[in-house]
Parts: sequence; C-alpha cells; structure tokens
Amino acid sequence: MKQLLLTIFLFFGILLTGYGQTNLYYQNNNILPPEDFYNISFNAITLGSIIDTKGDPAKVNALFGMTMEANKSNDPNYFWINFGNDAIGFTFDELIGDLDLSRLEVKSNQVAVKIGDKIIHIGDSIEKLGNIKILTQTDGNKVILFITKESDGVWISIDFNPTTKIITKISYSAT
Repeated sequence: MKQLLLTIFLFFGILLTGYGQTNLYYQNNNILPPEDFYNISFNAITLGSIIDTKGDPAKVNALFGMTMEANKSNDPNYFWINFGNDAIGFTFDELIGDLDLSRLEVKSNQVAVKIGDKIIHIGDSIEKLGNIKILTQTDGNKVILFITKESDGVWISIDFNPTTKIITKISYSAT
C-alpha cells in the first residue's frame, strides 16, 4: 500500500513539474494567436503569404513584385532553395515532400516589420514594441520571441543591444 501511494505521489509530482516548466516557457515569450502570428508582415507581405508560396520561384516573384535571387541545392538527398536580395532573405527546406519555410532574416532597416499594430525596423528601439516580454537565453543574451502555441518550434526573434535597446536583427525560424 505504501508503495502504491508513493508511486501515485511520484507520478503527480512529475506531472506537475512538467506542467510548471511548460508554463514557464510560455511565460517568457510573447504569445500571439495563429492568425496574428501569420499576419506579421515584412514590407506589407505577410508571413503566411510567404509560407503559402511553398518556395515556388514564380509565386515568390509575383508576391514580392520583383525577381528574387534564388539558389537551389544540388544534393539529391536534401533539397533547399534560398531567396533573397539586399533587404530580406529566406529559405525553404524540403520536409516530407513539401517545401516549408525554415528561415527568414531581415537584412535592412528599409524593411518595415509589422507585428499587430506596431511597426519596427532594424535600428529602432525595442520600446516601439510597447510592453513585451524579454527572454534571457542560457548564454545570458537577451532576445524577444513571438510565438504561437499552436506551432511548436516556430518563432519570430528580435535581437537587440541590451545596453542601447536598439534592434539589431529580426528573423523567423522553424525547426
């Protein structure tokens, strides 16, 4: 009987520890509903629209209204395609037959990034974002992450200088 009670207490202790760690993860990030997350835009082009191109060069060029430089892999075991110009770059990787957006990086302060009703550029103060959560990473660096609970391993990251609070990098990543 004592072993049964000990096992039950141990099980609930482990369960509550996992719940607490999950909540802590979400408490340190800026959570957006999926529709808001995929409506984050880069010069008025939404993240969802970029994802929807599935890396098709014709669709990417039509979306951006210009020819985007494209580089493709030659590896038969792993296909990827990079698109970019001086302002923005992104990569689609082949996962289970489909091309999925895996990375996007803003390269220029000429790109306006709109998150909700806030518009930011590289070189702006993070204060333009208003009341946001800042995550301290394991290496001590600070970063602002926007996530959606519905998509695991997908985020928008805003790096900044901790002293000046100036945005140095804006990127999207899907792992």
